[in-house]
Amino acid sequence: MTSLEELSRLVAASPGGLVLPGGDRRAQVDVATPLRLVDAADLGAGRWVGVVEDRDGDRWTVPLLVTAGTLRRAMPGDGVAEALVRGIADVRRMQAARGEASTPEGRAVQGDRAFDADGWHAEDVSGERALTVDQTNESVVVGERAMVKWSVQLPRPGVRGAQPARRRLGRLIAADFAGTPRPWGLLHYVDHDDDSTSLLLASVAEFLPGAEDGWDWAVDDVRSHARGESSLEDAVVPSVRLGELTASLHLALAGDGRVSTADDRLTARWTARAYDDLDAAVQLVTGPEGVRLRSRAGRIAVSFAAFRACVGTPLIDVHGDLHVGQVLRHGDPPRYAVTDFDGNPVLAPDERSAPQPAALDVAGMLASLDHVGRVAVKRTDGVDKDAVRTWIAAAQDAFLHAYRGSLAASGSLELLDERLLVPLRLQQECREYLYAARHLPHWVYVPDAALTDLLPDEE
Repeated sequence: MTSLEELSRLVAASPGGLVLPGGDRRAQVDVATPLRLVDAADLGAGRWVGVVEDRDGDRWTVPLLVTAGTLRRAMPGDGVAEALVRGIADVRRMQAARGEASTPEGRAVQGDRAFDADGWHAEDVSGERALTVDQTNESVVVGERAMVKWSVQLPRPGVRGAQPARRRLGRLIAADFAGTPRPWGLLHYVDHDDDSTSLLLASVAEFLPGAEDGWDWAVDDVRSHARGESSLEDAVVPSVRLGELTASLHLALAGDGRVSTADDRLTARWTARAYDDLDAAVQLVTGPEGVRLRSRAGRIAVSFAAFRACVGTPLIDVHGDLHVGQVLRHGDPPRYAVTDFDGNPVLAPDERSAPQPAALDVAGMLASLDHVGRVAVKRTDGVDKDAVRTWIAAAQDAFLHAYRGSLAASGSLELLDERLLVPLRLQQECREYLYAARHLPHWVYVPDAALTDLLPDEE
């Protein structure tokens, strides 16, 4: 049986690739060695979940397998994800035996040293396979019933607010929100040196067979409509469902009635970040797209002044990174489920977890509906561009109408500050420009086309 001390020695002798899942990310990330094992949870039979720190101080969640005195990163099929699901099930069974219900924040049960788990649902499942569509985490399907997501790179020690998913999922469970894959449980690590910081190492949730994210199903819907295979009325039905889903999400997450104030630090940060995003995009985007962006920069900057004027805007615990790619469609008739509640990864941790206007999520979804249409045009030979542009406008209108209607039906229409929608849409396009300039140059066609329609050329 491997001891923690032996495991530490094996980690220290391992290459940097130990902390990275297989595939393209190994080549993209340079991990400084030597590695140090911060701590590890023993799942039995040589299977561990380790918190590993590299020479630069970055921390990683690493599923580990020890066999015959050798160590490697566990792969789907090695049983580490399956062992974690069993551990979560044990937590849930212990709760049930004691007659305990999960609290809004989850019921933390002390486990191996500084590890704890939240358990909300239990099933006996076995068998593992990889799920390759996730670009941020590493995902493993267990028994075709559960999906384990390993949080690959962790926040640095002392950083708070970087992983708000635990709180948000707890609130959704407490509100009986049915619009997300059913959460089964979470695994956390509490830092020995800072017991106020809890790191999310892995999440376990219901696996939805046959589910597709919006960058697949929504683009296919648009193509189908542009080919004349569906009416416009039918083609925008999913947008209605997205509007209802987003409103239901916000009603479940809405908290204590906090509103923004004139001297609110958060309001000042919205404004400063918007102008910073615009300035960076203007500097980095080249070619004809850059020319068109710079010709509109003045009008964008004027729009951002609305952030300063939004005193009294309700602030809630939003999704924070909502777009069609975060929404799975599954089943027949189709159902929709929103995923990934850790917010926008490019934001500072405290901002990522802070209350925000509901308009942030609404603007994000509106922008992504636009982007779906641009992708469909770019990737479909002979597509009817006018039909796609008509769909974009109709889909956005249908989404907003359904969202407003759902809030109004619950007596909560005040959650949406309409003044923020246009400036937030423009800021999102600035961020799309930055993403293209820094990571994916060909993506620049998306914000370029979106901005042309948002701010038509002046006569």
